[in-house]
Formats: sequence, C-alpha cells, structure tokens
Amino acid sequence: MRKMFRYDQGRFLKHSPNSRATTKEGALAAIIMTYHVVEKGLTMPDMRLGFGREMILGLVESLNEFADKYGTSEAQFIEAVRVIAEYKKIHEEASFELDEVRSRVISALLSRVPVEPSSQIEMTRERYWAELDAPFEAFSASRHSVRNFAGTVSLEQIRSAVALANNAPSACNRQYVRVHCVSDREKIRECLALQNGNRGFGHLADKLLILTADLRSVWGVERNDIFTNAGIYLMNLCYALHKNKVAHCMLNWSTPPLSDKKLRKLLPISEAETVVVFIACGDVPEKFKLASSPRKSVEETLVLH
Repeated sequence: MRKMFRYDQGRFLKHSPNSRATTKEGALAAIIMTYHVVEKGLTMPDMRLGFGREMILGLVESLNEFADKYGTSEAQFIEAVRVIAEYKKIHEEASFELDEVRSRVISALLSRVPVEPSSQIEMTRERYWAELDAPFEAFSASRHSVRNFAGTVSLEQIRSAVALANNAPSACNRQYVRVHCVSDREKIRECLALQNGNRGFGHLADKLLILTADLRSVWGVERNDIFTNAGIYLMNLCYALHKNKVAHCMLNWSTPPLSDKKLRKLLPISEAETVVVFIACGDVPEKFKLASSPRKSVEETLVLH
C-alpha cells in the first residue's frame, strides 16, 4: 500500500502544476480555470459590476505570458481572450467605468489579440426543459450546470433521479456510492460555507446532494476506483436529475482535511465514506444565464494509437 501511494504521490508532484504552471498544459489549464470563474461571474443572478479586479489582472497577465511562450493559436487561449472582451463590453454597455489599470491592460490585450466578445447563453425555463424526451444527443447537449435557482424541487424528484442513476455500471456490482440529500436550508448554508465554488448562487439552492463512496468496499490496488465509480455514477445522476427537472450544479470537494472533518460534524457521514462532490439543486427561474464554456474538439480529446 505504501508503495502504491508513494507512486501516486511522486507522479502527482512531478507533473501537477501545483502553485506554479511550468508546462504549456499546466499554464493553459490555469487560464481555463480562471476564465471559467469570470464566465460564472457574468452569469450570476445578481451580477456585481466591477467584480473580480485582481482575477482579471491576473488572467490578462497569464494570457500575455502564455502568448509570449506558446503563441496565440490555442482555442482555449482564444476563448479566454473572448471572455475578457465580453467582460469589457458588458461594463461599457452598463456605463460602468473600470479603473485605469484594468482598462489599460484589457485594451492592450485586445489590441494584441483582436477577437469578438464571447456571449454567455441567455436561457428561458421553457427552452431549458424542452429536450427532456429528445434523442440522447439533443438531451445530453441540453443539460448545463445552472447557477441560478428559483423555487423548490421535491424529494420525489430526487428519489426518481437517484433510482434512475442507480443503473450506472459499478465495479463488480458493489454499488458503493451513496447520495446524501440535505433539505434544511440552514444546514445547506453551513455545508456550502465549507466549499469554495458556490459564492453568488449557493444561497439559492433548495436541496444539496453529497456524493460519497464507501472505502469499506475497496481493496488496496483499487485505491482510485472510488473516484472512477463515483464519476460514472455522478454523470448518470446528473442526466437523471435533468430528466426529472432538477436543475443542478456540481461543486468540487477539493478541500483541506479540516473542512472534511467539519462537514462530518454537520452531517452523519461515516468516516469510511469518502466525500466526492457536492451537487446544488433547485428549480430554474423564467429567465437566466448559462456559462458558454466551449468544449475542446474531438481532435484535442481523442488519441488514436
């Protein structure tokens, strides 16, 4: 067991960017993570004009550094610049004057890399649920992470979704994933306070699902299998939630041990269960925005041997 964990640790420490992106892949990943935060800010139910000053300055600096080292042709690099352009456009249309430093660095970047602004997706309730009975390709494409909730969803909707998600394949049919459902608003607030990706919309969630995987069903060499199985189940659950008209947003549980311990004091989650992900759930309003979040091409994803 020690050898396996040392092997995993060595590869992670060698190749993960950690606090400093030292490779093209790491630098681009950091850019994608940051521009997605800006995208989310542009879709918030009550968007705060002028938000994210330091984040914008850091993103522009990272984009310039990437351009200097690797050029400007990467699709995700271009999308990040387009998001910056949309940020600028939205503030201009609202007659909100950004500070001189932000205005200057944004203008310089857009002069260096001229692009059309991106556009977050304007959505209506009717349109969002329109493809529930469509062929899988259209149904799958219609599911998006939602960061604006209105109204409630029932426990019966959650139960129906979990029942459908239970058809997910599982290693040796052990089915060791659990779905903890939190309905109490104050308890949801306390749980979400331990997670760092729900600011601006988490308070609107009507239900909180917490996906766990039970270590008591996993043997040594299968150390990573809890996340493989939980990931398979998670995507099935998201499709099932969408089918049952439960809008949702996955929230990572990449937290320090102290937060994990605090969560277990809030909820009776067994120490043997590894917390994998939070899912904020609710109904959708009549009109809302979705992050555009363009996907990589098949050529970037598929590796043929």
